[in-house]
Amino acid sequence: MMETIRVSVAGATGKLGSMVCSLVQASKEMRLVGAIVSSSGGHVGKEIAPGVFAVGPEGLRSVLQGTDVFVDVTNPTVAPGNLAIATSMGVNCVVGTTGIEVAVLNGFSESVQREHTSVVVSPNFSIGVNVFWKACEVLARSLDGYEVEIIEMHHDKKKDAPSGTAMKAADIISKATNVNKYVYGRQGVVGSRGKEIGIHAVRAGDVVGEHTVIFAGNRERIELTHRAHSREAFAEGCVTAIQWVNARKDGKVHTMAEVLGI
Repeated sequence: MMETIRVSVAGATGKLGSMVCSLVQASKEMRLVGAIVSSSGGHVGKEIAPGVFAVGPEGLRSVLQGTDVFVDVTNPTVAPGNLAIATSMGVNCVVGTTGIEVAVLNGFSESVQREHTSVVVSPNFSIGVNVFWKACEVLARSLDGYEVEIIEMHHDKKKDAPSGTAMKAADIISKATNVNKYVYGRQGVVGSRGKEIGIHAVRAGDVVGEHTVIFAGNRERIELTHRAHSREAFAEGCVTAIQWVNARKDGKVHTMAEVLGI
């Protein structure tokens, strides 16, 4: 009989974190054993699930002692410290926090390798977005010389811009085309467009998430769009990542594409 996966979530009262907690608790294969929240948000001591009370950052080590998979959906200021502690304790991780600096992620990868843990890192866990990224790669390789613009739209409470999903799309396209210059919006007399990838962020209303990549030639264009109707798409993918990474101890940082086999 398969043992229940013990899961702890940092950012447990956030939009995505609270949904992940609910799905974990509803799963027959998992059990929520820890919820970590900001010490200043007013949620410390809140019962997140039956018998599971939120703790502040100072309770992280204690929670991780009984955790199989640690999920971090916090912010780029907090996440590096959380992940350093988790990997040092040999706990596998699923990381959905966006905006973490590349140098920090590289250092994290070294720690994962050293401690023989396994981690899934993705700015977006939805199946559709991961197929969207794959389609971006195929189109970029197939449309030589086409100019690329990325437009992303999110709700008015989103803190970072551009989104991690948009930036990963840009990185995938850049690698496929060798176009390395990113331009974030345009203003004033900017002159003719150069060899660049344009990236634009829109913040309005309650938009869950929308990403469009435009591949434009002189006589035609292709527009590839992904729209998220509900954050459940992200949370369900996160749970899939938890299940996938649980049994691994390979010292590697994995992508959601690996989890989905695409």
